[in-house]
Amino acid sequence: MSMSFKPSDLPNPILLTDPANIAFMKAKEEEAARKVLMPTTKPNKNKRKSDTSEPSTSAKKSKKAVPDDTAKDLFSVTLPGDEDATVEIYDTCDELRRKINALLRTGTITKAAFLRDMSRAAYADAPNIQSKQLTDFLTKKGPTSGSTSRACYASYVYFEKKRIAEGKAKSKHRRDMEDRWDGEGGLPRRREEKYFCHVDDAVVQDALGSVRTVPGGRF
Repeated sequence: MSMSFKPSDLPNPILLTDPANIAFMKAKEEEAARKVLMPTTKPNKNKRKSDTSEPSTSAKKSKKAVPDDTAKDLFSVTLPGDEDATVEIYDTCDELRRKINALLRTGTITKAAFLRDMSRAAYADAPNIQSKQLTDFLTKKGPTSGSTSRACYASYVYFEKKRIAEGKAKSKHRRDMEDRWDGEGGLPRRREEKYFCHVDDAVVQDALGSVRTVPGGRF
C-alpha cells in the first residue's frame, strides 16, 4: 500500500519520530486503505437501460411473420349446392379454360396441385380428377363444349370460391351469365344436342352459350 505526501507536509519535518508525524502518517495510511476498497470503475451512464416493455428486434420480426388470421381460405367458402355437387355454373367453358391457362402460366401452382385443389374445393369426397380429363377439357372450344366434364364443374367451383375468398367483385362476363342463365340452373351441363331446322336456316350459338335458329342463315 503506498502513501503519497511530501516531507514538508509533516507537522515536524526535522524530527521524524515526533508523535505528530506518526499520527499524520497513520491518517494517510487509513486514507490510502479506503481508496483501495472503493470501486475503481464507474458505471457507464450511456449504457442503455433494459426496458422490458419494448419488444426485441427478433420479437418484432416474429410478430411481422405471423400470418393474417382474417384472410379467408377458399376451402372455407361454401356455395349453394356444395353438399351434393350441384353448384350452378355462371362461366362459359371458354372462360374457364382462359382462367385455368392464366393460373397455370403464373407458375404459382403446378397442374397436379391444381387438380387436387379444385377437386377438394368442388367435391366433399375429393375424387381423383385425372390429368387427361383436364387436358381434354382444355383442348375443346366453344362456350358449352366440355360442360359435362368434372374438370369444368370443379374448376368453376374452385375459381368462384377463390374470388369470394379474395373479396373480388363479379366480372362483366359473370354478370352477363347470371342475366342469361339465372333461373335455368346455370350453364347447361349436358351433351351437345342435335337441332332440327329448315334447310335454309342456321343454328348458331352466342358467346354465352345460348342457341338459336337464324331464318335463312342470315347472322
